[in-house]
Amino acid sequence: QSEYFDAPFGIDIAVDNRLFPDSANKLFTERGANNLFVNTEDILHVTGCVNSWAGDLDCETKALVKQVYARDFELLCEKFGYCDQAENTCLKGVPQMCPPNLTAKELTATHCV
Repeated sequence: QSEYFDAPFGIDIAVDNRLFPDSANKLFTERGANNLFVNTEDILHVTGCVNSWAGDLDCETKALVKQVYARDFELLCEKFGYCDQAENTCLKGVPQMCPPNLTAKELTATHCV
């Protein structure tokens, strides 16, 4: 979400969403906010699509996502070293954000150039 880094009031600390909630909790601790902690049961997200993930998208859809979110992909590379834009991923630290059969899904995932 690169727009949050834009002037005049842009943020300067990035939180690695792929490592959420651990990454957020680490930031809270580092900043002295020891009373804040994201517990698994505090996380709200979409339900009913646990078998869908990035690897299910076709190459045309992935190209569109890369086009629309180009600055976000640049930020992921710059801040966290996630520079492989063809990588299929999901949020492993958040229940139901990855397919339960992720290993099998990885074998059949769409890989685009």
